[in-house]
Formats: sequence, C-alpha cells, structure tokens
Amino acid sequence: PSLEAQARLLREVYARAGVAPDELSYLEAHGTGTPVGDPIEVRAIGQALAQARSTPLPIGSVKTNIGHLEAASGMAGLLK
Repeated sequence: PSLEAQARLLREVYARAGVAPDELSYLEAHGTGTPVGDPIEVRAIGQALAQARSTPLPIGSVKTNIGHLEAASGMAGLLK
C-alpha cells in the first residue's frame, strides 16, 4: 500500500466529482483489517480529505466486522 498514491487518488476522485471535503458526512473505508494497510489508508484519508475540513470526518468499515465477502463486498458498504 502506498500512502501517497492513495491520498493522490482520493484528491483526484473527489475533485473530478466536484465534492468538497466539507460536504462529506461519513466515509466508508476499505478497511483491510491488517496492521499495515489500515493505518496507511486512514493516513491517506486524513491527508486528502480530513485536513481540509472544518469538522472531523467519521470513518468506518463494515468489512472488518463481517469479513471480506469476495464479490459481494461492495454491497455490505452500500447497505451500511
């Protein structure tokens, strides 16, 4: 996992979508559930989105609660 690449991608995606960081009320993270991946993902989110906000950005990940669901993993986040 690359902190810089993840942060850059988040900035690019939100800029293209025209969504400012302050417009977010919650972010559903990938949540790898690993001691290496999770901290990198959270730091990237913080650098790309949270630092530009006027309020904290709540982050969650349903995957860490129910497991990696293979092809259905996106559905868990959508339903949450």
